[in-house]
Amino acid sequence: MTHFTFVLLREGSSDDGLVRVIRTLLLATGLTEVSGSPRPYGGTVREKLQLVHEEEGTIDAIFVHRDADCDSPTSRIKEITDAHESCTLSCDISVIPVIPIQELEAWLLADTQQIRNVAGKSAGRKDLRIPKPSKIEKLSNPKETLEAALQVASETSGRRLEKIKKSFGTHRRILLERLDVTGPVAELDSWKDLERRIQELAESRLADSHGER
Repeated sequence: MTHFTFVLLREGSSDDGLVRVIRTLLLATGLTEVSGSPRPYGGTVREKLQLVHEEEGTIDAIFVHRDADCDSPTSRIKEITDAHESCTLSCDISVIPVIPIQELEAWLLADTQQIRNVAGKSAGRKDLRIPKPSKIEKLSNPKETLEAALQVASETSGRRLEKIKKSFGTHRRILLERLDVTGPVAELDSWKDLERRIQELAESRLADSHGER
């Protein structure tokens, strides 16, 4: 098929690493040429989608990142679906929810070895007090859990520990950049949902491409 392009409507600039994640998942479906980029639009989901319609050229999909902020993605999915139905997007553009439970940090918590690597102690053995992947999405505060895990993983104290605390934003960005899409995160339900949606999107586009021949 022709080049597949997408944009990411993210919650903040620290989530731009999701572009690489989404592109990697799309390529894994059999698409061969994929490119994407984030958009800094503010406002409601509907307003963001409308801006894409008004300002973008030809694109195939819009990925909308919204943290669930609870233990279920239902309300966020409805928010995105309603916004899509109420704006004037081309019918050729797919809108795909990207909804971590509760927060994006939950996806980063799954790979404890990567947390140790980023904290500078790859061979560390201290208990990071992170539940196994099947329990991570039951946490009510994944961001705070990740912050604490990075501090424990650093195995430092005093000024060095204070530096680790102040570097959380940088460490979070690195963890997202290094997120292994086939690693422990693949055990999380919200991740499986994203993979399913991407697979369905790719299959639809590939089928359309074959039908045009």
